[in-house]
Amino acid sequence: MKEKVLDELKKVFYPGKTHSVLQEGIIDDVVVEGNKVVVKIKTQEKNQAVIDMLKRSIPIALKKLDGVEDVELVIEKVVDAKDKISDIRYVIATTSGKGGVGKTTVSVNTALALSKFGYKVGLLDADIYGPNVPTMMGIEGVPVTLDPNHKDKILPIEKYGIKVISIGNLVPKDAAVIWRGALIHKAIQQFLEDVSWGKLDFLVVDLPPGTGDAQLTLAQETKVSGGIIVITPQNVAMSDAYKANDFFERLNIPVLGVIENMSYFICPHCGARTDIFDHGGARRFAEDKGLTFLGEIPIDVEVREGADKGKPIVVADPTSPITQAFEDVARNIIERVKELNQEG
Repeated sequence: MKEKVLDELKKVFYPGKTHSVLQEGIIDDVVVEGNKVVVKIKTQEKNQAVIDMLKRSIPIALKKLDGVEDVELVIEKVVDAKDKISDIRYVIATTSGKGGVGKTTVSVNTALALSKFGYKVGLLDADIYGPNVPTMMGIEGVPVTLDPNHKDKILPIEKYGIKVISIGNLVPKDAAVIWRGALIHKAIQQFLEDVSWGKLDFLVVDLPPGTGDAQLTLAQETKVSGGIIVITPQNVAMSDAYKANDFFERLNIPVLGVIENMSYFICPHCGARTDIFDHGGARRFAEDKGLTFLGEIPIDVEVREGADKGKPIVVADPTSPITQAFEDVARNIIERVKELNQEG
């Protein structure tokens, strides 16, 4: 009988579509109990009129079968993961394609710069294997706590006016995270869904180097407003930047632009400028790919010292030229996000 029920469900069209309820994938299970059929449905459908039509059409169709006298629909509404973070206006993914370019430094200071402009900002450390955000934000060893209003959620750690979550605050400091892809997926999914972010204008996601599980999970679990590619100026960094851009393109994530980190060095004693890692590579890459060049960040010992001490340069020295560079980048990001979302 179950096979006959499934065959009949192939003939029931999903309201407003040209395929069946079976093809729509909402039928979770069919249970036959004598002359009664129980159809279990899982759906993300928000339109109550569609739900009401299903409640009518499915029983009518199944009662045509010999031996079926009663049909019960058990409907479970599943919340789309994207809806669970609907209070977050923009999700910004920062990636590099390779390690060692200062991506986390850029993510942290850019998040703080956005906050300085009055925006509510969160910072999600998605680098599960090498979480450096706790060190840079000065929250190393700070434990996360449960949300007293939502016992199934955890509270992000608040520091310097922004909300932060990292695996570094959930595992012992020196413990290696030896996880396969499925656990990486689950961790980032929980960071998005099971953290009480509240209302945010920006959630800056610091992705690990490369184009792996973390990046895929982020794209699957939420609508990413835009990606940022961080690279250093030299030519050898360009091939990784092209891969990062290709990754965003394949996942249909718009690229907000490119940031050149460690762009140049200004001697604090004589004022002479030195292009330690060459200069202008990121701008050339952006021009080649038709992307926006968001700005260049100089290399400076204060940036490294601030990161090591847990007091990023944007907080430690609010009027420094480097802080101004991060603020310029933040302004360009705001402009690009509004442009992509057709906001004035």
